[in-house]
Amino acid sequence: MITRIGHIALRVPDLDRAVQFQQDVVGMVENERAAGVSYLTCNERHHELILIEDPLHRGYDHIALEVADAADLEGLGRRAVAAGGTPLGKVYDGEPGIDRALKVRGPEGHVFKLFAGMQVGAAPPPGDRPLKFEHVSVKVRNTRRFERFLANGLGMRFSDRMGPLASWWHCDPDHHGIAVVWAPKAELSHYAYAWPDLNALGRVADRLRATRGRKLIWGPSRHGPGNNHFAYHLDHDGAMIEHCSELVQLTEDGDYVPRAWPMDPTTINQWGGPPPLRFLLAGFPIAPPVSGRPEWAMRPTRGVEQVAP
Repeated sequence: MITRIGHIALRVPDLDRAVQFQQDVVGMVENERAAGVSYLTCNERHHELILIEDPLHRGYDHIALEVADAADLEGLGRRAVAAGGTPLGKVYDGEPGIDRALKVRGPEGHVFKLFAGMQVGAAPPPGDRPLKFEHVSVKVRNTRRFERFLANGLGMRFSDRMGPLASWWHCDPDHHGIAVVWAPKAELSHYAYAWPDLNALGRVADRLRATRGRKLIWGPSRHGPGNNHFAYHLDHDGAMIEHCSELVQLTEDGDYVPRAWPMDPTTINQWGGPPPLRFLLAGFPIAPPVSGRPEWAMRPTRGVEQVAP
């Protein structure tokens, strides 16, 4: 029932600086700003990233998953709760860029916003920017329980596994939209953008150096699972971004077979050695969940009340 990975929402203490980083380094375009929230895009969709100004609770707010229509939204919400999720209010509307949404808290505390109806318009002017928001990687304490929730609650499909430490899941042709990593603390590992080729990743690294005087954490190189190029760095507020190209595409009539990868550094780095400690320790906290439509998720011109509060 999920048609694609939608976007991610992050809470940041200084909205202007966070937006400027995304514009200068990544190439994102601010499409709308309302109620202390910036909606950024890199294509014709209203937003691929939400930045919420919150000086008290730095962290990531939710992962958004798009469904086909309102009927699927309610059905998937019931399925997610039956599989161990906790409902965070009822279906609501009035949020900029989307028709309606429903939030569910997963068994490890990660919040998923299921939504239907993304507004589309003219693409931004030509520029060096991502193709789309591509995937998230989350850290969890109990990988098997969380994987059951992804499969039974959200309908995600299994792609690959690396022993007990990591697994990759998809909902559309991309090899993975959600990656699951074992860790002693539940938090966000990283969020990722898709780019057309390896050269584009190099240009991101150039802009990171030129505009912020900083270097990549890891990469560029190529992962085994997904077969994608990768390059990692931190955003302005310390959340880790992955930039990807050439991610494996899983067509419905294809012959892809999920694989059990060995517990070996070459699994996740086909061109070099194991990941650096700074990569392994990177994590962005889960922000306190808010039930129902949050105050910031309201376009002032609409004024639509929450459905069945």
